[in-house]
Amino acid sequence: MTTRSLLARIPRRSLPFKTSSALVVALLLFTAIFGAGPLEPRASADGTAWPLPARPSTVEGTVSKVAGPVLDLIEGGIQIDVTHATITGGDDRFASPVPWSGILVGARVVAQVTVPEVFPAVFPPPPLVATSVVVFQTRAGQLAGTIQSVDVAGGKFTMLIHTVSTNAATKWSGFGPNGSVKGLRDLSAGMFATVSVVNSGEASGVRGLLATSVEAYGLVTPPELIAFRGPVQTISAASWTIAGRVVTIDADTKILGDPKVGDTVDVLARVQNPPPGSLMPSYLVAVSIIKAPVITPPPGDRATEFDGIVESIPAAPTANGAPLGHWKISSRDVIVNGLTKLDTGIVVGSVVHVKGRFGMASAAGGSLVAMQFVATEIRKK
Repeated sequence: MTTRSLLARIPRRSLPFKTSSALVVALLLFTAIFGAGPLEPRASADGTAWPLPARPSTVEGTVSKVAGPVLDLIEGGIQIDVTHATITGGDDRFASPVPWSGILVGARVVAQVTVPEVFPAVFPPPPLVATSVVVFQTRAGQLAGTIQSVDVAGGKFTMLIHTVSTNAATKWSGFGPNGSVKGLRDLSAGMFATVSVVNSGEASGVRGLLATSVEAYGLVTPPELIAFRGPVQTISAASWTIAGRVVTIDADTKILGDPKVGDTVDVLARVQNPPPGSLMPSYLVAVSIIKAPVITPPPGDRATEFDGIVESIPAAPTANGAPLGHWKISSRDVIVNGLTKLDTGIVVGSVVHVKGRFGMASAAGGSLVAMQFVATEIRKK
């Protein structure tokens, strides 16, 4: 009686294939048995009928032991060699093939194997050679808690005072301070993680807990921000000096009001700390630099005087000429013209007494007016 005739007597609707692994077994068996015509008995050396040619067959079972690429299935009753097998994950059929080192004790596998035409006269039989393996990775348990330390070089991390190892088959997900969690390098102490683990035994040379999947999340530490106001002392492409502080300028820095040297600005900056273990000092990175508005007395108070510090002086038109134009004195915009009386020797940083008046000035085109303070005299104190 052939195998085909035996199967023909079993109604196909009665086959209890209800799980995904059973369906895989069914498909593999169908291909193995019906894909190449009926099985014909072969004659062995002593003339007895030998009904098992070298056709692909399937084995399903739970991995009870891993010794390199050789897996013990069905509590050690059958061994399969997956050295040259194509291995895919049953939970993600479109994923890239996984390495055999990713098959762990406790995993459920469906393997297509090749049965030799002649059985070797040894007991127990040698491992069956697998050509393809579908792995349904199971978990022995799950841990949830805060990550205490991470050892990238060692491929492991610590949580719940236990060391959890990882390998090439560990699946990663989540989001942390550095973005999406795609591997061990994206973990850091303090992140919260949910980890599916198995007791790996001696699998892949790892003893103890081995993570099959890691989902970790960590709050992004808010930046430390500081704000201050002061005069602009120097300007360069990479940094500004403002009120004695050097602030770094990057592509995200917002600069408003077209501030120049001598202008008073409001600065919002974040404190950039160096990486852990670095000897580099912290530094400021400007988030925004906004030219501060000039505070002037109300229009009714047209004549005024004040003491202040000279912050900027425009260049003189000639060697011996007066520096006419816009001066900055204690954050105030002061117009110096040919009628302004100036003491000699006034430089940036000089303490001066200023007298002057407020007046209205037409803007370009004459359509707008602006209030300006015109100095009548500037004396050194």
